[in-house]
Amino acid sequence: MSTKQISFLFLFLLSAQVSCASEPFRVNMAHLLSLIEKVPLHGDTVCVVGIYADYPTYKPVEAKGEGFACVDDAARAAVLFIRYNEVFQKDENEPVINGLVKFLLNMQTENGLFYNFLEKRDGRVVINTDGRTSAAGFGWWAARAVWALGEAADYFKGRNEKTYDEIKNAVGKSLPQIDSLAKNYGKLDKTGNPTWLLYGDGADATSELVLGLNEIYKTTGNSIYSSLVKKLCEGMIVLQRGSCDVGPYGVLASNGGGWHGWANSQATAILQYSRLTRDTSMIRNALREVNCFLPRWAGALFFRSCNMQGSDLNYSGQIAYDVRPAVTAATEAYEITHDQKYKTLACILSSWFFGNNTSKTDFYSEETGICFDGTIDSIGVNKNSGAESTVEALLTMVELHKIDANFDSIVLVSPPSFNANEYTYSVDGKELKIRMTADGFRVN
Repeated sequence: MSTKQISFLFLFLLSAQVSCASEPFRVNMAHLLSLIEKVPLHGDTVCVVGIYADYPTYKPVEAKGEGFACVDDAARAAVLFIRYNEVFQKDENEPVINGLVKFLLNMQTENGLFYNFLEKRDGRVVINTDGRTSAAGFGWWAARAVWALGEAADYFKGRNEKTYDEIKNAVGKSLPQIDSLAKNYGKLDKTGNPTWLLYGDGADATSELVLGLNEIYKTTGNSIYSSLVKKLCEGMIVLQRGSCDVGPYGVLASNGGGWHGWANSQATAILQYSRLTRDTSMIRNALREVNCFLPRWAGALFFRSCNMQGSDLNYSGQIAYDVRPAVTAATEAYEITHDQKYKTLACILSSWFFGNNTSKTDFYSEETGICFDGTIDSIGVNKNSGAESTVEALLTMVELHKIDANFDSIVLVSPPSFNANEYTYSVDGKELKIRMTADGFRVN
């Protein structure tokens, strides 16, 4: 069967699944809302998110030398609040959504670049224009800004046309920056890596840019965006390594140096593109990572990074941002294929937040909305709860709600391994086996 004959609307494979309760995990916004602050900027009032919040008080803490708020975290928070309202069909925290979007718009330059940090000087709120992690550019924080603006465009269309037009214009300002990447389309460096992604071969950062471009395409129908996305997705696929039975098992590498969990949204970005455009030419590649790599990664208890060969596994400093992109890839695969095994996979991946991890710690609290910032090594726990960890945890819970997935307890009981043929879990006290095959995984 040719790739073009694959229709993701009709991939109905039967498999066992994790039982789903009627009430998925509580999305508790209390801690995140305590980090939201209104500040004056460019004659307007905008909303920002405190970057760090340290145990035990969990009050906002400034990032020394950088500032007290940034585009990176405001963008992620905006995505969360928007998705929460869409999934739950609510109209909550609209002033916060408006304020966060205003902040992002105010951080953009006329030529489509973005600053990142705000700082306070002599009692005034100003943009940090020259810091290494804040100067105007088109990299990590710009990608996240475009992601949030794409989500916001869809949210405000038909709701607030003035804001919708402002968002469309802002994304349009950044088009020359994205076009400049595409000028290298098809060119590989001497090691065979793509050169037309952010930072040359930065599939990780590019994946978050693509998430935003997917959304703006969905909203506007402008083929300029889908054409750019296709080229960027093809660049991500250049970095794919292995197959279901050959390591590193179909992983979509983060860059030419290997794979890491944070911002690993390549599979999600490609699957979304496939769903929105009905271009199935790359869907096999995205599903290969979901089918072949992610179950093994969970069965190895969530190492944080590895090299291009799938060795040199690093478990130090696991964070929520490692896990949430993987969960989103699984839920996207479920929504496209309607295959119950992806719901099971989403639950297994999410179990990192609830004790199925190397430190055996519950990182997310439904009672407080706090998510610990991660592990210090592979065992110790950083009990701080900054914006990134909080948002990523809450986004994960929204993803579980979206597919009506829930569980009381999931624990890996077989020895952690990246190369096993079978993984055994205790799921709410019952045994569940994940069997790896030449074309993916099966649930028994």
